Amino acid sequence: MEDYFKRLFNATDITMIIDNINEMFNKVKKDMFSACHGRYHAMFVIDTVEYILKSLSYDSKTVEFGKIAALLHDIGNIAGRWNHARKSAVLTVVFLDGLENLTSEEKDIIIQAIEDHSDANNISSAIGAALFIADKTDISKRRILPVETIDVWSSNLLEIEDVNICVSDKTILINHITTEAFSKDILINGYAQQFNTLIKAAEYLGCTCQIQFNGTKENFAV
Repeated sequence: MEDYFKRLFNATDITMIIDNINEMFNKVKKDMFSACHGRYHAMFVIDTVEYILKSLSYDSKTVEFGKIAALLHDIGNIAGRWNHARKSAVLTVVFLDGLENLTSEEKDIIIQAIEDHSDANNISSAIGAALFIADKTDISKRRILPVETIDVWSSNLLEIEDVNICVSDKTILINHITTEAFSKDILINGYAQQFNTLIKAAEYLGCTCQIQFNGTKENFAV
């Protein structure tokens, strides 16, 4: 099978978009911290989608399509944050049209996964579920863009050193490694609904989802 992902990953127009998204945020949001939607985030999501799908024994074509969706899922941010998932899906149509041997059904799966990556209620494929989980678990100090000032939420995220994802026995374990200064309540209060949607996405893959902080499990009601 042709390596479509590699072709897109090496495409100059795509890399230019990804590498300019954060600069756009810095210009628009000069008085706050923003989350990275550029190269670091794209690579995190690509690697995580690949890991999830391979761990659950999906075929190589599904894994590759998942990596393509991960690469392109945030490119719409170059045109503004509002409705960025839809914008990313529209831009993706253009790039996939250049992959002449992809079927229309295969293109639709990738495009739909990108359009739905902000809403777990609309997930319609394994690619979409893996993309949603990978995107939403990227919350740590590595993703924060320092601009001028910082709010309580962003300050708290700076105390998350890393996020590890492990897939085993139909369980997706998401463990947050934090500093002593980290306030779990701040994150839970501001992010509880997001945790619930992660559980829904995992269920689409036939998995349960466990959220941990430094190895201690947290329970969230769906």
